[in-house]
Amino acid sequence: MKKGWLMKFSLLSISLVLTSAGAISGNIPAMAKTFTNEPLSSVEMLTTIPALMVVIFVLLSSFIAKKIGSKQTVVLGLIIALVSGLVPVFSTDFTIVLISRAGLGVGFGLFNSLAVSMISGFFDGDTRAQLIGFQSAFQGLGTAIMTYVAGQLLKTNWHVTFWIYAIILPILVLFILFVPSPEKEGLQAQTKVSGKPVKQSTNAQVIGYVLFLFVVLVIYMAAQVKLALLLTTNGYGSATDAANIISIMSIGGMLAGFAFGAVFKVVRQYTIPFSVVLMAIGFLCLALANNVILAGFGGILTGISFSLFVPYLFNQVSIVSPAGSATLSTSLLLVGSNLGSSMSPYGLALLSKLSGTTAVNGIFMVGSIILAAMAVIGFIFVLSRRNKQVLKEN
Repeated sequence: MKKGWLMKFSLLSISLVLTSAGAISGNIPAMAKTFTNEPLSSVEMLTTIPALMVVIFVLLSSFIAKKIGSKQTVVLGLIIALVSGLVPVFSTDFTIVLISRAGLGVGFGLFNSLAVSMISGFFDGDTRAQLIGFQSAFQGLGTAIMTYVAGQLLKTNWHVTFWIYAIILPILVLFILFVPSPEKEGLQAQTKVSGKPVKQSTNAQVIGYVLFLFVVLVIYMAAQVKLALLLTTNGYGSATDAANIISIMSIGGMLAGFAFGAVFKVVRQYTIPFSVVLMAIGFLCLALANNVILAGFGGILTGISFSLFVPYLFNQVSIVSPAGSATLSTSLLLVGSNLGSSMSPYGLALLSKLSGTTAVNGIFMVGSIILAAMAVIGFIFVLSRRNKQVLKEN
């Protein structure tokens, strides 16, 4: 099996569309004018229902892959996403559009976890870590490009914006042509061990990573959700300034994803405490900021740290998951991520109560303290694991 750049790019390319369901969020006002008989909340559901279906089908994908194969599951997901994504171009029936948006989530959910676990199946060591970092960066790059193109197409009408999902067609062709089937290549990371099917399972370490990601995600979302409020209520910035900072955060995060492999070579098992400390410092800057520059610096640190933290977790679960269960472990991590995002309003409300103040700065200060504590816990965990390894070797 050749693992040249074309195979790697084809495998990574499926991640370009993974987080693009929200790329058409700008359509909502225009779609609301078309679907006048529907309440605004129902129209807004067109942007949220894909995420719900992703959570469901990301759990089912490992079992489907076990039945039909990993490559076949990705191909099936891409076809469903392509067809579902393009349906709104041709339809003005709300029910049909809603079903198609749910179908888009089904398609994305089928290959979401496989986008990571197949990398783990084909590659190992530093190459695997580098490509998992690239996978995270490809998600950000794809979402940024598709959101921009959708915004430009919206100048014509909202139907035209859904043509952005036509990009799935060349991705599908590349994947079919240049990515081999892991099962046919005799790889065991997906659903078989020693040629025999195994029952997908998990372990305490994987569950620990899932819970860790859930908590960090809840806190991290403050930088996305509360930033505009932070700047405007403190009187040193506008909503536009906040939008600019979030854009720079995304760019910084994307670059950090591409650089993950190089960073991993240096910090190795200390990646979790290192990245979480960076995020804690970022939140502290946001809590203490009295100007846009300091707030922007805090936001950039937060974006960079998050894009180092997440690829490391996906790399780790592929290593520590039970034999033959990499896809299920990745799926559980994705569920933790999606639940963390969806539960963030309640988590941020809790942080506000813990701060003992109504000022939005309090959320960032408490978040910084919790993140610092989590970094210490992560550091202690790494040290204890290293000491156990030393004792075993002696």
